[in-house]
Amino acid sequence: MVLLLTLIFLLSFSIFYSLSMLAFNQVKTVDKLKHFDEEYVELNSGVKKEKLNFIKSLSKLIPDFKFNGRIREYVELELIRADLPLTYNELVVIKILISLITGLTLYLLTKNVIIAISLSFSSWSLPTLFMLKRKIDRIKRFDSQLSEAIVIVSNSLKAGYSFLQAVSVVGEQVKEPLGKEFKRLLKEMSLGLSEQEAFYNLQRRVTSEDLNLLINAILIQKDIGGNLAEILDNITETIRERQKIKNELKTLTAQGKLTGAIISLLPLFLGVVIYLFNREYIMLLFTTKIGLAMVIFSFIFELIGIFMIMKIINVEL
Repeated sequence: MVLLLTLIFLLSFSIFYSLSMLAFNQVKTVDKLKHFDEEYVELNSGVKKEKLNFIKSLSKLIPDFKFNGRIREYVELELIRADLPLTYNELVVIKILISLITGLTLYLLTKNVIIAISLSFSSWSLPTLFMLKRKIDRIKRFDSQLSEAIVIVSNSLKAGYSFLQAVSVVGEQVKEPLGKEFKRLLKEMSLGLSEQEAFYNLQRRVTSEDLNLLINAILIQKDIGGNLAEILDNITETIRERQKIKNELKTLTAQGKLTGAIISLLPLFLGVVIYLFNREYIMLLFTTKIGLAMVIFSFIFELIGIFMIMKIINVEL
């Protein structure tokens, strides 16, 4: 018992320490572009060795298989979209550690192998859910800043600035995440990428419909000509109207989302309550064939119900 508790404590501390090191000390790819800036002066001429932390060390033990190449590329792109300084292997290591800690902790608390293993497998997807939630929140913040950025670009063009200078102004005046993405866009174009390639990379990093509208308008204007400032003013009005409609839809569908969340969590809540008051009664679901069949079918129908509710409340513009 003492050995297991010590192991859980060491694993928890290792994850917390490693995530802290990744968040504050890891050099991101976009930051390496500063070595190509004219104003950048490297203080130390010697090559600095990156400090290997616990998760990085474990990630090197995971082999790179050829059959999961597309999955690896997709996950790494999602990590970039979520602005998480992690690699695919490091994410896998975090998932493994969280699953082990969850399984060991639940086994010590319940002494039930089935519950410990099932919830351990369930916790495997927690880092992925966190990544998706962070990506969605980042896109929402980006969309909320986009109208302001377009106005700055339009006013800069009217004042006689070039397009690159206008992008630089946006990168300096607008906060993250939009300011950071525009700085990266400016660096890519300054390093020799064409505007089309740089905008394509921006579209891959930020999956925003409003951004796609802006980029398409800019590229079309580059081909056929026209007053870019006037085009940007019209796009600003369109984006503001779209965001206004989205906010109205959120208000109208808020009750449906709350209902779906309550219905989804109600079986879990009742299961925990019954387990606390009558453990032998609820354990029949996990110790008998009929009970396991009921759990499986209820889980499937629960997913179907959640899917139907999400289809009803999600309105595409």
